[in-house]
Amino acid sequence: MIPVIDGHNDLAWARRERFGYTTDGLDRVVPGLHTDLPRLEAGGVGGQFWSVWIDPVLTGAEQVTATLEQIDFVHRLVAAYPGRLRLARTAEDVRASMRDGRIASLIGVEGGAQLDGSLAVLRQYARLGARYLTLTWSRTIDWADSATDEARHGGLTDFGRDVVRELNRIGVLVDLAHVSPETMRDALQISTRPVIVSHSAAYALCAHPRNVPDDVLRAIGAQGGVVMVAFVPSFLSPARREWVEGGEHGDAPLVGIPHLADHIEHVRDVAGPHAVGLGADYDGTDAMPSGLEDVSHYQDLLEELRSRGWSEPELEALAHGNVLRVLEASDADHLAFLGGTVEPPAAAALTPAVDADARARAGEPERPRVLAVVNAAPSGPRRLTGWLADEGIELDTVLGEDGLPDTLDGYAGLVMLGGGLMPDDDDRAPWLAQERELARRAIDGNVPTLGICLGGQLLAHVAGGEVRAKFGPRERGSTLITPSAEGRADRLTTSLGAGAPMIENHQDMITALPPGAVLLASSEAVAHQAFRLGERVYGVQFHPEVGAEDLLKWDEPVSPGPEDRPVAELVAEARRADGQNTGAARALVSGFAEHVRSFAAAQEQA
Repeated sequence: MIPVIDGHNDLAWARRERFGYTTDGLDRVVPGLHTDLPRLEAGGVGGQFWSVWIDPVLTGAEQVTATLEQIDFVHRLVAAYPGRLRLARTAEDVRASMRDGRIASLIGVEGGAQLDGSLAVLRQYARLGARYLTLTWSRTIDWADSATDEARHGGLTDFGRDVVRELNRIGVLVDLAHVSPETMRDALQISTRPVIVSHSAAYALCAHPRNVPDDVLRAIGAQGGVVMVAFVPSFLSPARREWVEGGEHGDAPLVGIPHLADHIEHVRDVAGPHAVGLGADYDGTDAMPSGLEDVSHYQDLLEELRSRGWSEPELEALAHGNVLRVLEASDADHLAFLGGTVEPPAAAALTPAVDADARARAGEPERPRVLAVVNAAPSGPRRLTGWLADEGIELDTVLGEDGLPDTLDGYAGLVMLGGGLMPDDDDRAPWLAQERELARRAIDGNVPTLGICLGGQLLAHVAGGEVRAKFGPRERGSTLITPSAEGRADRLTTSLGAGAPMIENHQDMITALPPGAVLLASSEAVAHQAFRLGERVYGVQFHPEVGAEDLLKWDEPVSPGPEDRPVAELVAEARRADGQNTGAARALVSGFAEHVRSFAAAQEQA
């Protein structure tokens, strides 16, 4: 059995979400997970980079805290099973672990946002055992463009280049998974050490934005790096990618071991046999190729390649040799950093992320403020708060039952959220009268407004549309939202492209839009999914701030209808579409933020 070193596994987050970060029971097969010790051993895993990833619903210092919790899990995992796992930093650590039959456990940080803008934080992660940093996750950050979000920098900013230089200095590998091709090219130009791609595939075979184009594959190979091919079906098969992006209707196109083998061979042929490895992404995605359902099947993949004529030395290089060579190329830097003998950091690497003196002298610049009205405590902001904060906008959240302001004075925008109510349900929610008054003021003043679910229905109601007395068609789970011609040109709904999945749990209420409203998007069952009043007031019946993980809190329907599906099935479907959902939703909120900033600037000039 050829030992495998895998570049990316999300067990740490899976254990956080489903098992309260416990390490108990991993010495047995764990239903619902891809990963446990018996199956790692059956698959011949000799080394694993455990990903420490953070849901971007957490922002700023929260990301740092949660990353430390993730790293703590990896350390506790190894301590819980010392006869089967060993914490590893260097290539020699990994080889020693494989010699004595233990699985080498390495750490990779999956996203530059987890630094919170501080290279001191990066150095602390390295001291705790991190050996790679993925420059971005699925969202563009302040200093690097992501592959699955709007490009704002054309690659890396000056600070992003400083990050790459500091990674090289302290012996932490630069990971180019998730980043845009421009970011890849910038990083390759700056890095003086071989880089990795911890879990992506070949763009030439499947034009998924998460995959690596051929010119970058060649450059990585030329610089001695390694591309660790992911097992994610939508990265491997154009038909599967189109099915996911089309809303996952009907049976999923089959993806099997041969599809993965094709990508591995393409990377080998373009980048070189020294530049290909394995980075499955187990427990980071729901679906895996047929025959590769969990971590016990790596040897089946190797057997497929063996049948295609791969020699044993070639298979050993793929399975572990190439990534060990790349790790070893930075080991001396890492050990020198830990030992205090590395060259001192550049001045840029010591700059505080927060300049306390400057803030004390100048004061914090005033940020535009948006009022968020919450109609039920469980329906408060989720991703929205962090996304608007990233856009430089402060969200003031008010629970309706606690009382709403009389005016929108001091606010540059309004967000109205759902809550399981009718737009005129005043008996249960007496504050709705004031919420309707705020909606009228927003419409009359053309104040940037985003009404979500009940909020959108309130806008339609106030502006003279027709809202049902009883619930209409229900949509629950991941729903394909398709923009109209006007929607494709609108600042907000252009983010949907030709159509994007959004996550819903509501029944349609709007039967006719208000006079003068512009229809922006529809779905199969709901005609009026999104609309605009005037220039800046938007109503949407879908939930742009709800991600796949929010579905874990959903209850099964009390009286299931013929169209209702089990929550577990809805969660699995939503997770498969979560990347596209998040990218489109984030861009929609960014469009709303543009309206808020321009409105605030006009107020200041007035």
